Amino acid sequence: MKHFASTTAGLLALLALAASCDDGRLYADRLILPEEGRVVRLTATLDGLDTWADGYSVVLAGFGEGSDYAVIAKSVQAADDGTVDITMSGVAEEVTTLEVCAINRIRKRVATYYELDCSTLSDDTLRIDAGRLDVGMFATIQQVIFDRTCTGCHGEGRWLDLSAGASHATLVGQPSTVFEGRTLVLPGHAAESVLYTILTTDESAGLATDHQTQFTLSDEQFALIEDWIDGGAGE
Repeated sequence: MKHFASTTAGLLALLALAASCDDGRLYADRLILPEEGRVVRLTATLDGLDTWADGYSVVLAGFGEGSDYAVIAKSVQAADDGTVDITMSGVAEEVTTLEVCAINRIRKRVATYYELDCSTLSDDTLRIDAGRLDVGMFATIQQVIFDRTCTGCHGEGRWLDLSAGASHATLVGQPSTVFEGRTLVLPGHAAESVLYTILTTDESAGLATDHQTQFTLSDEQFALIEDWIDGGAGE
């Protein structure tokens, strides 16, 4: 009996030692941890992804209702041919809109290229095929600023053509015909470029159109123009 008790005690001691040495990896391997939120898979072909200045990101992002700040975002990386195939998990219920968009350092939306209203979708996995999108920095300026604000007066065939396909050549490195000795867009120097200063100062107050008061851009749009010029004004 004494021998049996001793043997039993020894076995218990060995089991205790084994338990104390167990690092938990075997248990963790068997443990299934459920992920909260939905999963989104994006496929697309993106042009101009590498043209952005520092401080901006092109992302797959989720936004809450009425908010310009991303609740969740994943940076988009493309293959050499521009194709994208990424997955983002953990999309919370508060996300009502999924977008391929550009955001700034504080995750605020700068421009949207593709949008999906997911507020009424109940699928655990959402698939987005966004097709081919031009997400370049200058292309974004063209789409969200020039096309919407400027081409009514500065359109195709008019003085200072800011229409798509013509605007870059019209602006970059070109002398101003209104402000003597100045350049419309001087790469690397937004503060010396007429395009930027005519929108942010009162220098056009004496012209037929006071651009500072006539056109109301958001802080993000002003910053977009400034950062594009300071970053080299590429196309």
